[in-house]
Amino acid sequence: MRRLPLALLLCTVAALLPAAAQAAPPANDNRATATPLTLPAAPSGTTSESTLEEDEPSSCAQLRGSVWYSVQAPARRNVVVRLAAQGDLDAVVDVFQRTRSQLSPVNCDVGNARGQAETEFRSTRGGSYLIRVGQRVNSVPGGFRLDVFAPQPPPKPPGPALPAAGVSRSVNVTGHTSDAFSTVMRAGTTYRVHRAQARGCTALALYPPGTTDFDEGSPVKRAGCGGYFLFTPAAGEGGRYSLLVTAQPRRRGDQRYHLQVAQATDDDTSPGLPLANYERARGSLQGSGVDAVDIYRFSLARRSLLRVNLSGNGFKLQLLRDTGHRVASSDDGVIERRVKPGRYYLAVRSPRTQSGRYVLQRAARTITHARISIDGEHSAGASPGAAVRVGVRLRPPVAGPVRITLERFDPFAGWQFYRRVSVQAGNGVATLSFTPPSQGRWRASAVYRGTRLAAPSETGYATVLVAPPLSD
Repeated sequence: MRRLPLALLLCTVAALLPAAAQAAPPANDNRATATPLTLPAAPSGTTSESTLEEDEPSSCAQLRGSVWYSVQAPARRNVVVRLAAQGDLDAVVDVFQRTRSQLSPVNCDVGNARGQAETEFRSTRGGSYLIRVGQRVNSVPGGFRLDVFAPQPPPKPPGPALPAAGVSRSVNVTGHTSDAFSTVMRAGTTYRVHRAQARGCTALALYPPGTTDFDEGSPVKRAGCGGYFLFTPAAGEGGRYSLLVTAQPRRRGDQRYHLQVAQATDDDTSPGLPLANYERARGSLQGSGVDAVDIYRFSLARRSLLRVNLSGNGFKLQLLRDTGHRVASSDDGVIERRVKPGRYYLAVRSPRTQSGRYVLQRAARTITHARISIDGEHSAGASPGAAVRVGVRLRPPVAGPVRITLERFDPFAGWQFYRRVSVQAGNGVATLSFTPPSQGRWRASAVYRGTRLAAPSETGYATVLVAPPLSD
């Protein structure tokens, strides 16, 4: 029997061993081999094949494996540690201060449902710190990314003056976390404030004159993701206001924005621009600037079927009562509602940085109710050959075309169509003189077909029995 050379035999055996037997723990599996970091740092790592040391310090969750990083702090400063786990890894991030061979726990955070964890600590000059990323005991292994950085010191109020044309800047969560600007506002004057942003959602807050510290001060206004609001200083509250823009937490990369403040004009605040029925109002918005919202007003004397159409550039619509109650909104440029009598406002809004021209039209038609009768009754009787009066009443008393349908009843086949007649209503009344051509049961119904200003409506049925008196 021919024997294989020893080296070839060993290679063959190694190739047949399971892959797991050849895998090794990560290089930074132990504290002694922690990966050194220089701030700011954004290392990627994995907990795959990681282990726990015999004297592994405790955490805020049970672990089955961990990897380590080290940081030497050159100065006293705040340091943020942010973890983003990949796949289904459930991870924990710990921070320890190292003094010779001793570890003192500083902070710990468990990853949330999105695999994100974050902690912050205040370093000492020359301090030595260890960061541990641990895999929870009931978790699968996986990769992750760390962001370890010292945020830029927050700006101090009031901030540099904001130019009339605004500023375009960017903030991020790994250093330059916020910007501050200032602007002078006069008491009793309404101003538009807009922070435009193509993506993400930085925070915007307006602070009153005299604010000396953003952490200690209280903003008079905050903006949501829309980034647009109106503000009017009250009596004695004019002066230099501060605006603070802060990066959205947990969003990577630069978050660009444009911030602008300007005095409100007629189409920016109440009473807004009048919008007549069926008028085609033309306007434009610049979502990347301060002209992000236009306001229109109208009133309705009667309960109406309202339809609003907006065309152009994907702008949004909002319908409110003059009390501020929101009635409806639309992202597709159409609002159709039954509305009560009252005064209303329409807002055309630019989503994020959308800009361009638009055409706005509102069509309001009074809601009508129609009733029908024969000889003034819901159910009447008539002699053969006699004419009956079919009457239609409309409320409110509008004019317009009415279509009356007449039917006869066959005891074997049910109601059968006989004739359809068009008449004209005036002051809420339409009439038709009708002579049934035969004995039997007859009925009438009507449809008010509506006009440009009045909505259609339908009646029920009115019946008449055409027959001589009963006899034996």
